[in-house]
Amino acid sequence: MSLRLGIRLAMAAFFFACFGVVFYVGWQRPTILVLHSYDKDYAWTREVDAGFARVLKAQSWVRVNSYYMKTKGSKDKDYLRRAGLAARRAVDAAAPDVLIAVDDPAQDLVARHYVDHPRLRIVFAGVNGGIEEYGYPGAQNVTGILERKPAEAIAECLRFLDRDRNRKARVMLLCDTSSSAVSDAEYLADCDWEGLEYRGARHVDSFAEWQAAVLELAGQVDYLLVGGYRQLSSAEDYGKVVAATEVMTWTEAHAAMPVVGMNVFNAEDGAMLAIGVSPFEQGEVASELALTLLETDQAASALPVRLSNQYVIALRKSALERRGLEVPRIFEAFARATNNYFD
Repeated sequence: MSLRLGIRLAMAAFFFACFGVVFYVGWQRPTILVLHSYDKDYAWTREVDAGFARVLKAQSWVRVNSYYMKTKGSKDKDYLRRAGLAARRAVDAAAPDVLIAVDDPAQDLVARHYVDHPRLRIVFAGVNGGIEEYGYPGAQNVTGILERKPAEAIAECLRFLDRDRNRKARVMLLCDTSSSAVSDAEYLADCDWEGLEYRGARHVDSFAEWQAAVLELAGQVDYLLVGGYRQLSSAEDYGKVVAATEVMTWTEAHAAMPVVGMNVFNAEDGAMLAIGVSPFEQGEVASELALTLLETDQAASALPVRLSNQYVIALRKSALERRGLEVPRIFEAFARATNNYFD
């Protein structure tokens, strides 16, 4: 064998050895599958993803895949069933070490089927209500972060806006009949609304009912809280939902009272002001929990379930000016810093 041939063979052997090591290390990397209930272009999902990126982007030792179920805006039970089955097939194919399931449909249609799975661990995020219906309490492979509306921050803001009134401001929640909206209403009913007269929630199923409620409440409430309205049926086609921007644009134009959103994307839809749970926090905390599970290999149940405690403020300048309202300058700075300030 010539010296030149020997060198070539040695170089080839070295190349294949390096390739083999890289392939083995890549193949051995633990996998996180992020399962979103909604579409990646949905405002809430975009910012939850931004929270994931803040934590996971630098973790090259972990493989991260995402799957978007696109269930927002559909009332079709057969569509939802098929979306759940497709997502479960994706989970089985990916065989992740940790499944991060975001928002309630991902829990209901997919993650609950993996409770106490011998190898898969579940981290939930964006759950508005309880976790009992998913079988999570007592499960050894489940932990996560709950989403709870920032009632204290909303009440503080309303008291500021209403500081010149001699009586307590009357406040009411208007929302659709989705499970998340019902859960939010139940939670808010038990919150402390010190300095305000909270009059509970009204749930409607269609856009026509929503419009009638907005007009009817004129003179009965001083501030209208809006939560979920992405499940409002169209008058022309009951199975079709009305676009969120259409709902909020109409509401801002016709509501006699100021409208305050409880989700940060409400301002993007058209509301003058929104104070909502931080989607960034949901993504960050879920990522941190997932990494802890991979690093320590402990049971998910050993990590306590967390509660959301951060919120984001969003503003729409034109809507505020139309109502002649001013908010603290810090609100505008906060909204601009998080790209939630709209003209």
